[in-house]
Amino acid sequence: MLSLYQAFVQTVESETLVEAAAVLHTTQPTLTRQIQQLESVLGMPLFNRISRRLVINRAGELVYAHAKRIILTEQRMLDELAAFGNPEQGLIAVGAGLTPSIYILPTVFAAYQAAHSGVRFQVVTGSSRTVLQALAQREVDLGVVTSLDAQDAELVVTPLWRDELVLVAPPLHALVGRAVDFRELAEHPFVLMRRGSGLRKMIASLADAHHIELDVTMETDSLESINRIVQSGVGLSVLPASSVQDDIESGRLVALELADGPLGARTISLVVRKDSGVSAATHQFVETLPELARLHHGWLRPVTAEEVRR
Repeated sequence: MLSLYQAFVQTVESETLVEAAAVLHTTQPTLTRQIQQLESVLGMPLFNRISRRLVINRAGELVYAHAKRIILTEQRMLDELAAFGNPEQGLIAVGAGLTPSIYILPTVFAAYQAAHSGVRFQVVTGSSRTVLQALAQREVDLGVVTSLDAQDAELVVTPLWRDELVLVAPPLHALVGRAVDFRELAEHPFVLMRRGSGLRKMIASLADAHHIELDVTMETDSLESINRIVQSGVGLSVLPASSVQDDIESGRLVALELADGPLGARTISLVVRKDSGVSAATHQFVETLPELARLHHGWLRPVTAEEVRR
């Protein structure tokens, strides 16, 4: 049908069969047969035949308007398919957890677009559960999350980096300047994420392991809010390195040394669908993502093969 529509539209726009046949690189008899075939399929004439002239009628005007849209729609589809196979063009839809979307991915996106100007990003942020749902429903092409609330056989999870947990304090806090025994922390107020969050569960497990109960004087659902509250002197907190790195380097926060050793880390993972079917641009970005993050966030430590097996 598309070739018939193209023949019809060109005939209307050229106003004569001779000119239309020349534009379409075909013969006049072939073009005449195509017009007749379209009229037969649609069940009505599209031209009034006056002597040897073809004059478009009301039905023909209606078909012409729709045929133009059909041809343009197919051309748009072909253009998008060409872009789909071009790693240097296209839209990449990314679902990102709040921590990666705020503290890790912005510089990664900027660096990638500087090298691949034809690529655009559309970012959807939310909890890990929200990102996984969006990925399963094909609303995004890939996800970057810090914790996984559910396992889905249709998704492939690749652990990328360990975002170390850091015990932070305001610069003039009494614990600054010496190694701190974890049990001492029970004597100081804390500002933590709300109950039920992945980070809060990790901190609760640490406290349980050391047989202490932390004095939580304030809760919030924002890492940035906790950061600022700690800076104001309200209390201590345990936060991922990604959210405090700049403030530690600038002296607005201090990372306390723990005599008991490291607190552990959150794992940041890449999640894609098994039947990916993603564009060439998305595939190339996924391949580049780990190295880009390493270059721009040197404090992120890659997850080792041994850690993946565990």
